[in-house]
Amino acid sequence: MSKTLDEVIESLPLELQVAAEARGRELIREEMTLQALRKQLELTQESMAERLDIRQGNISKVENRSDMLISTLRSYVEAMGGTLELVARMPGRPPVTLDGFTDSATSSK
Repeated sequence: MSKTLDEVIESLPLELQVAAEARGRELIREEMTLQALRKQLELTQESMAERLDIRQGNISKVENRSDMLISTLRSYVEAMGGTLELVARMPGRPPVTLDGFTDSATSSK
């Protein structure tokens, strides 16, 4: 007879259940859509549109894109009060933050 996932989890020692739950929450925090991040910060599409000086409909389009310019993503994140870092993860090597993707208006000349 097969077991459900809940049954398997309940059969684990309590400390493993707690660790699994904590790791699950950590993974959810790491993987978040722009829309979910905006909502977590209690920002509306309308307020984001005002901050970016664009129409609300364009906010929806940005949030639903799977491919966009880094500058678009940076502007969106900065409008929420954050900063954007581009990190490369290579097998067998520590993560590396990539430079050279600064806004052209703020880069040194």
